[in-house]
Amino acid sequence: MSRKTRVALPNIPVHISKIGINQDNVFHDIEDYETFYNFMKSTSQKLEIKIYAYVILKDSFEFIVSSSVEENISKFMQILGRQYVLHYNKKYNRTGTIWEGRYKSSLVEKETFLSKVISYIDYISIKNNLVNSVCSSLKEIYDVKLNLNEIEFIHNSLNSNSITGSSKFIQTIKNTTGICFFEKKRGRPKNKQIKGDKMYKKIELLSKEKHSNLKIKPLENLLFAKENPSFPVLISESENVAATLPIVFSAEENPSLFAITSLGSENLAMNSEGKWLSSYVPAVYRKYPFAYANIKDNPEQKAVVIDIEAQNLSETDGEALFDEQSNQTELLKNTIQFLTSYEQEAMRTKSLAKIILDSGILEDRELSIGEGETKQVLVKGFKVVSVEKLNALDDATLASWVRNGVISFINIHLKSLNNLQNLMNLLYQRNN
Repeated sequence: MSRKTRVALPNIPVHISKIGINQDNVFHDIEDYETFYNFMKSTSQKLEIKIYAYVILKDSFEFIVSSSVEENISKFMQILGRQYVLHYNKKYNRTGTIWEGRYKSSLVEKETFLSKVISYIDYISIKNNLVNSVCSSLKEIYDVKLNLNEIEFIHNSLNSNSITGSSKFIQTIKNTTGICFFEKKRGRPKNKQIKGDKMYKKIELLSKEKHSNLKIKPLENLLFAKENPSFPVLISESENVAATLPIVFSAEENPSLFAITSLGSENLAMNSEGKWLSSYVPAVYRKYPFAYANIKDNPEQKAVVIDIEAQNLSETDGEALFDEQSNQTELLKNTIQFLTSYEQEAMRTKSLAKIILDSGILEDRELSIGEGETKQVLVKGFKVVSVEKLNALDDATLASWVRNGVISFINIHLKSLNNLQNLMNLLYQRNN
């Protein structure tokens, strides 16, 4: 698979981050921070690099820079990385790189997003108590004016090596460089058996003008999800889900975690009345009929949407979403808070899944019955951890994964695969 083209243009800011290998700490004491800062300062002056903001964490660093000479940013990163590796290896008596692959970078629209990305880096400094230290360019705490949607957009743009900017800016960059930043993904279509959301029937942007009289009742059943062969799983709920269902990885470049609930027919995790068969109801179903959705032509923003055809919505019965002054009720405020928490946890989950994928320990699987001409594939298009490949990882990676909780999740995942037989048993019972 080809790597994304990294773009740098004269005097256009670039948001950059680089992380330690396996997310291990690469800065251990004040000497390390000061050494890196001095390398950064001297190299930027030599190459005429402007640094707008920076933050140095224990396991990574992040900054936004620009240069009048486009190739100087790449040189800056190469020299800075090599200088610090030499210092680190000599000090800690080791060899080899300390960095995790290529650095992440995102061109930033100066007029609209530069101040927001600076605030984003300041936000990281404040969150990690690094203000007024060599670890941060921020010298005084202030109230960062960024909402969750902006934080998520900046974060995702950086981690996908795409552009932090408006559609107009993206088109300008495309015209300048000839590179298309939003092209269709190559390869086979995604397997719908392992991923697909048929819950939402008719989505509308939630509006106090249009939905002022809307009320909601508690869900009586989960029949809205009866056609879902799987559902997304969050790290925080993985242990609860794994008690009854198999958790697998989707077969994508940036995988997600899914629980399998169907073997090619109905949803086996609920009965015919729509009652969930285990005591724990997954978060993705608890947020229904609400969701967050990207606003068209405004990818940096998200808005609350609602399935207007949900059976528990009414204008006569239930709790109101808006009060008589068209303000959000406590119910709606709590719902939005739940959606926000869900989105944050989903980002954390995808990050962990990507770490596991990049390690090379995942292998393709399918679930089938019969052999030869009688073979019938029930579920395909998913990946699981190979125990053999996991055990072959080096000690440093395994130790890091133990500290970071990756091994704990892998154990949950592997144990959950025993539930595939439970699904087979349920299917057999229903068919008979």
